[in-house]
Amino acid sequence: MELAADWLPSEAVWSLPVADTRSALSSVTLRWDDRFGVDATIGADFPIVGVRAGKLRFGFGITAQGNMGFEPNDDLRFDLETFDGTFAFPLDARFGPWSARLDLAHTSAHFADGVRDNAALPASPDGYSREWIRLLASRELGPARLYAGGRALLHDTRGAEPFGVQVGGELSPAWAIAPYLAADVQLADEANWEPALSAQLGVWARPTPGTRARLAVTGRYGPEDTGKLTGQKEAWIGVLFGFDRTGALPR
Repeated sequence: MELAADWLPSEAVWSLPVADTRSALSSVTLRWDDRFGVDATIGADFPIVGVRAGKLRFGFGITAQGNMGFEPNDDLRFDLETFDGTFAFPLDARFGPWSARLDLAHTSAHFADGVRDNAALPASPDGYSREWIRLLASRELGPARLYAGGRALLHDTRGAEPFGVQVGGELSPAWAIAPYLAADVQLADEANWEPALSAQLGVWARPTPGTRARLAVTGRYGPEDTGKLTGQKEAWIGVLFGFDRTGALPR
């Protein structure tokens, strides 16, 4: 069996699910619930080393993600109200249409200065920091992809129950410009196993191998999983624009 290793490989072993709130992808979302807001996410997934062993592919890297929530004022000033910072160390594997990711991650969350102008937000002075381990496995079926897995909190400053599960899928033809549908469902003990659904319906384009632009109608319903607002109910719909550096998937 041929064994070879690459530093800073151009191939991606794992494809980040676009509807997963923990995927390190970059996007701006204009959302509406009882008021208008803007969510901005800056994310990157960097492979450090790749290993090929016959048809098996392995990868190790680092991911980083910043999630920011903005609320507009009457004078067109956008207050930054929440910020979540996340980094993770993923270990990936791929064999034909099967792939998996095991990651060890940290996230911390903060209310920002916009909270001073918005009494409706539950401005808790408590710290928010957690580390978790998560395993996701994926299977590609023609134009569809399904994935499932679970996570366990290793540490949480709030003492939340540790376990959660996740399922999701994507459907899109392999065209340079193609419609797509993506959905993700997460359930966690800390939210009494109430499902949180995220979905996107739109068009994505792949201008070059390893890059992708997205324009979609998106929405979320269920318990919030963003830092200081974790556990609160949310229901909103929005318009998303994203640009992803995904890496070219091996075939």
